[in-house]
Amino acid sequence: MIQPDQWREILHETILYGMLFKEIALDAESLNQDQLKMSYRPMLDTVSMGAEQKHHEYRSQFGKMGGKIHVQKTTDGFHYSVIVTVRDRREECIYNVIHLKAECQMRLNNYLYDAKQQATGRV
Repeated sequence: MIQPDQWREILHETILYGMLFKEIALDAESLNQDQLKMSYRPMLDTVSMGAEQKHHEYRSQFGKMGGKIHVQKTTDGFHYSVIVTVRDRREECIYNVIHLKAECQMRLNNYLYDAKQQATGRV
């Protein structure tokens, strides 16, 4: 049974992983413009693809719950507005951009920690 407000959690994760894979891709492009001794692009692409996959999983789950995302935008650099329809009700969810970025960083750190644990055989 789906909890009444569970869609909010799923939407939140959808937004976070969407932001994460896009930000990593932008950072990778910035690194490509600098003269570095090594290429970090393959590593960043791998992390970005993992985040994109999770984004699509959450977005699909949101859709199966009857949700549809209509608009996502930063309104003033501090707030991120998302307009959705859930079970025939139109909703606007407003997030703090700084909090979203911090949560993205936490997910990135967790991904890297898990990858390190897997590489050392400590899963």
